[in-house]
Amino acid sequence: MIRTFLRTIMFLAVWLIVFDVIGVIACVIFDVVPFRGSSGALPYAIWFVLGIFAGGITVMSAGDPPAGEGDDDWTDDADAPRKAAIVFLTSLAMLGALAAFFNHIYWSQGVEGEYFVPDSMPHTITYFVSILAPMLLVLFTPKPRPSRGA
Repeated sequence: MIRTFLRTIMFLAVWLIVFDVIGVIACVIFDVVPFRGSSGALPYAIWFVLGIFAGGITVMSAGDPPAGEGDDDWTDDADAPRKAAIVFLTSLAMLGALAAFFNHIYWSQGVEGEYFVPDSMPHTITYFVSILAPMLLVLFTPKPRPSRGA
């Protein structure tokens, strides 16, 4: 349990930063290309897709046993719902704490953020919610029942 908790914090922090940098680069590139201003939804789509990837990689990495402890997918284990719940609740708490922190230093101060995370509140919320989506999917995916007699 503690191992899953610590792995979740570590992997979520790493993937938040990695995909935030990728998102900033993507938003800048789409801001300077010839079709600039073609869609206000484009930055939301960028942050949504990157959040899905960050959440999916985090949940699969954090719940996975360390190397050498088996090659099976951890979501097939008997304790998979418990691990998925730990990953989801830890991520929810961490993202909630980050949102409160960003609200205190950015959003409530009237800082003009364009479409970058964490400067822009709506884009950051989109990013954070989309990170939690794959975790919920893993948490609520029904597990197949073992067949009786073969």
